Amino acid sequence: MDPEEERAQELELLHSMYPDEMTVLSPTVFTILTRLEPPTSSSGGTLKSGNQSLLVRVEYTENYPETAPVIELSLEQGAVETDDTEDGSDGKVFEELIVLDNSDLGTLNEKARQEAADNLGFPSVFAIMSSLKDQAESILQEKQAERERQQEAKIREEEEKEQAKFRGTLVNRENFFDWRRKFKAEMAALVNKDGKDEETKKRPTGREIFENGLDGSRHSDEDEDESLQQGVKNVNIS
Repeated sequence: MDPEEERAQELELLHSMYPDEMTVLSPTVFTILTRLEPPTSSSGGTLKSGNQSLLVRVEYTENYPETAPVIELSLEQGAVETDDTEDGSDGKVFEELIVLDNSDLGTLNEKARQEAADNLGFPSVFAIMSSLKDQAESILQEKQAERERQQEAKIREEEEKEQAKFRGTLVNRENFFDWRRKFKAEMAALVNKDGKDEETKKRPTGREIFENGLDGSRHSDEDEDESLQQGVKNVNIS
């Protein structure tokens, strides 16, 4: 079949498959915009979508399909729809969305070149589009899986920190004797501070000895009165 006729037939087929996504710029140049499905969580739930699409620009070469077409890729970002989540402050935060970046475009460009090379001699645009969509969504899913792994690792780390608070230090011979040595030193310091023994604590101070007359330096008035009364009793009046 004539290459020009093959190109025309493929354009017609592609237009029927992508009626809203395909834009024909010329008989040899067109674009197809394909929306990427969001990744799913490990529990199977669909995550909030970044509403990202892959724009594929195709240019037929003169001898296509005997030679590969020229493929250019770019990303289209649509309006982001997210569900609010509570954060305990003013109420709402948005979870960071998982999207493709320029580094991922490099991977996809390589995938497109490989697919085109594998299909030389046959109309290959549909195969290239299907391969790119699968690869792009696979990258998104792997990014989601990596995020979940990081979140799980962080949770395990926090749990380990909490558990460590209650475990304390495992006792072995070395740290037991170290603890006992410190304990004895602390007890000795308390004894030196409060007094060497109970007998020492019971001894009166110098002030207490003076005030109570225990040093014999003074007698109370009651002692003097008692002596005077005793002397009176001994006087014999005849």
